[in-house]
Amino acid sequence: MTRVVKVDPDRLKELLEILTRDPAVRVLATTSQYEEFRLGYSGTQIVGYTSGKIVVGRDSAVGIVEEAVKSMDFGESDFALIIGSDETGKGEFLGPLVVAAVALNAEQSRTLRAVGVMDSKDLPMHRIEELADIILETSTGSATVLIAPERFNEQFEEFHSEGKNLNDLLAWAHAKAISEVYTEVKPADLGGTRVVVDEFARVKTELRLSRVLDLDGIELIQKHQAEDVIAVAAASIVARSKREEWIDRATHRLGIELRSLSREQARIHSDNHLFAKTSYLGK
Repeated sequence: MTRVVKVDPDRLKELLEILTRDPAVRVLATTSQYEEFRLGYSGTQIVGYTSGKIVVGRDSAVGIVEEAVKSMDFGESDFALIIGSDETGKGEFLGPLVVAAVALNAEQSRTLRAVGVMDSKDLPMHRIEELADIILETSTGSATVLIAPERFNEQFEEFHSEGKNLNDLLAWAHAKAISEVYTEVKPADLGGTRVVVDEFARVKTELRLSRVLDLDGIELIQKHQAEDVIAVAAASIVARSKREEWIDRATHRLGIELRSLSREQARIHSDNHLFAKTSYLGK
C-alpha cells in the first residue's frame, strides 16, 4: 500500500542523506522536474517530490522512511508542548463548524509526521479517518468544539445582532478548544508551551484567548498555512473527521442524502435548519 509523508521542502536533502546511509538504498534517476530524489529499497521505490511529499511504493519501505523522519528535528523540541488549533466547515453550507485543538510533545510530533500526518486538505477521506484515530491515541490531549447547524444559526444571528461576524465566532471556538486542552494537560515548567493557530483574525483571536488563558507563559503564533506545524495539521484532521462523522449520522437520522444536496435543494428544504448553515443559503 502506498504511504505518503510530508516534510518541509528545504529539508528534503537532509532526508535524502539520512536515507542513503543505509547501504541497501539505491539512488535512481529522477523521472521529472518535480522529483527531488528517487530511491530503490526492498523491492519498491521511494520518491521525494519538490513539494515536500515523499511517496513510498510499498509497506516494505515504510519503516525506513518513518525512522528517518523521526530522527529529524523540526523545532518541536524547543517547547514542552505545542498546541495546534484548526477548523473545518466554516465555508460550507452543509454540516457543522468544527474546531479542534491537539497538544503534542516533540516525540509525538515526530511520530505523527512520520506516519503521514499533514494538512487534511491533502488527504483522502479514508486516510483522514485512519489518522484521526492515531492522533487521538498518540497525543497528550485534544478537544473538539462542534457547532451543529441549528446552534450555528442561532449563534451567527446573535453575533450579527451585536455587530460581530464569523471571525468573532471562530475566535470564540478556537479559544474554547485551546483552553480546554491547556487546562487538561498544562505542563510543568519544562520549556513552556507554544500555541499555533492558522491566522484569520489576529487581534480577535488573541483577545478571546486572553480571556480564558494567562498568555504570559504561552508563546502564541498566528500564521497563514500553519498546517506545516504537525500539531495544527493533526487538529485539521481531527476536525475534518468529526465533521464527516456528524454528516454521516445526520444523513441516517434525517433520512436525507445530505452530501448529494445542491445549495438550491438545501435552501428550499423545510428542515434545512437541521443540517445547513441557513445564512449561507441565501433567500
